[in-house]
Amino acid sequence: MKKKNNEFSDVSYRVVDNDTPFAIREAYRSLYTNILYLNIEDKCKKIVVTSAVSGEGKTTLSVNLAITLAQNLENKKVLLIDADMRCPNVAKMLGLDERASGLSEYLAGIDKDPRFDYLPQYRLMVLTSGGRSVNPTKLIGSEGMKRLIAACETEFDYIIIDTPPVTVVTDAVLFNSITNGYVIATRSEYSNMNRLNDCLSKLDQVGAEIYGLVLMDDKARSYGGKYSKYSKYDKYGKYSDGSWS
Repeated sequence: MKKKNNEFSDVSYRVVDNDTPFAIREAYRSLYTNILYLNIEDKCKKIVVTSAVSGEGKTTLSVNLAITLAQNLENKKVLLIDADMRCPNVAKMLGLDERASGLSEYLAGIDKDPRFDYLPQYRLMVLTSGGRSVNPTKLIGSEGMKRLIAACETEFDYIIIDTPPVTVVTDAVLFNSITNGYVIATRSEYSNMNRLNDCLSKLDQVGAEIYGLVLMDDKARSYGGKYSKYSKYDKYGKYSDGSWS
């Protein structure tokens, strides 16, 4: 029987743990292995996770990739940054305070230092988005963001950055000059090839390194029964260019 959308409203379902179906955990471990063998010479590997449009599972992918890296890499430090200041979901998924200061307050000069959260159960450091900014694109393209990434490079071995969809706003593309490359979330029976091609084209125009696509919500029988490969996500329409919808 097909699950109703509201059965996925509990965002904790999306975070991989010991109760997650084996096939899902193995899928993330496979992705983790692929990330390990990326040809990145930098000591700190900085990877942007995005999608073509809203609802393709990029935040779930960001969170679970960061967790899988943190839990499987001994003596390595992993940072997850929620740079989706238009529609932030990382704090909610991880049970953090959604009203607390974060990336936007630091970039806007409200906070002198960024406010990090450490989650010992995942061995993961997190910088949430903070309050919703009236001009996220300006903040992301600022010198403050460059300084933040440069400072974090000296402290962490992996930085995973969740960003808005590429075809909706330009925020994700702005990370090209300060990160190593992109992983793109797509969703089974949801993603549109024209939008995906547009996403790839926009990244190609700035010379971005695209490490690969990850298919979310694959209902293939090999993943079994009532569980989809990862989970279900929200519908289109969460984003607007420069303002909140």
